[in-house]
Amino acid sequence: MTENMQRPVGGRRIARPKTIEICTRCGEALGGGYSRCDACHEAVERYWTADWQALLDQEGIRAGSAEEKLLVQVVTVETERHPWTVVDMAMSLQQCGQCGRELGEGFPDCGECGMAFGAAIVSEFDATPNEHALHIGRWILRFPQRNSANINAAWRLSMPRLLTGWLPSTQDAQETMDKIKAGQLDEVKRELKELDRRINQGGVGLE
Repeated sequence: MTENMQRPVGGRRIARPKTIEICTRCGEALGGGYSRCDACHEAVERYWTADWQALLDQEGIRAGSAEEKLLVQVVTVETERHPWTVVDMAMSLQQCGQCGRELGEGFPDCGECGMAFGAAIVSEFDATPNEHALHIGRWILRFPQRNSANINAAWRLSMPRLLTGWLPSTQDAQETMDKIKAGQLDEVKRELKELDRRINQGGVGLE
């Protein structure tokens, strides 16, 4: 077995929600307010922080210590040895030497951020399509200024459903984006209510 085959899979230390939950702080579907609502932020970020904390525990390192800063650098160099969640966390804990922003935030304009972003995508060893979508969604919602209002809206609506394991077909995703661009947000939300009903009844979710 190769070293890559031994790499742990990311994002699976905590069980996913089986239903769409409503955020008690912002009133939206939980997770959709990532980067602007603390509760929504935590609902998404906990899958990443759980994997990062597991690595800290494995190495006997305390969060916020000088040793953690060194570990951040090591993970960034050795991305092939770590799951995508851990690579993402290492990127989130440091600044890009080229553009000065959070590492990865400057993609696609900054070369160093672009290389880090590419390495994070490559580190999706054995990730499911749903986990890939979560990975991309976190990046988009973490840096909303890097994307259009329509893209941000689509991912804010998608994130709470993605957390349950749901994944739209390519056609459904395109049709939803077309409606958002056409200003038909109310129609999209009505369709999501039906999707949520199916999710909450156990008809959609993780296999």
